Formats: sequence, C-alpha cells, structure tokens
Amino acid sequence: MDAPDFTVPAAVYVQVLGAGRSTRGRAPQKYHRFGTLALAVQFAIEKSHAELVAVKIETDNGDYTGSTLRSLYDDDRYPLPRNPAAEVGEQAGQSAKRTPE
Repeated sequence: MDAPDFTVPAAVYVQVLGAGRSTRGRAPQKYHRFGTLALAVQFAIEKSHAELVAVKIETDNGDYTGSTLRSLYDDDRYPLPRNPAAEVGEQAGQSAKRTPE
C-alpha cells in the first residue's frame, strides 16, 4: 500500500446489515463525511460498531475497505491517538467464534 494521505477529505459508507433491502435490492447504507481520512478511519474502527466488511471509505486518492481500514489505523503514520479499547476489542472480535444457539 502506498503511503496514505491522512489529510484528504473522506466519505464513509456503512452498510446496514440485517435491515432488509432497499427498493434497488441492496442493503441500505449510512453516509458520513469527514474533513480528513484520519477522522474517517477513527470513526470506522472506534465508533461505527460495524463489521469492517460493511464499511467503505472513499477519498480522491482511492477507496479503502475491510482489513485495509485496520491497516490504516495501525499504520505508524496514523496521526490521531488510538483508543486502546478499540485495539483490544478488534483483536477479541477476530478470534471470537460464534456458536449457534
């Protein structure tokens, strides 16, 4: 991955899973606009409460989805303070397995 520019504006789309289908046959999405990619990544990892596969960030420099979002958050050049709870929660979420009830 090229060095990300964390200062560019970014749009975040969060797919609403389990909310049914829209009239076009696709799951509805929530849209958020951020002044910087760094703020968008922070939202996606720390605040969206969505699986990363349901989140897409668009910038003029490219789009980011899935595990790429986690890579941006973990990048040494990421300019914002990281929330330790997000790091622990993500690791626990990756290793946890759901069992059918």
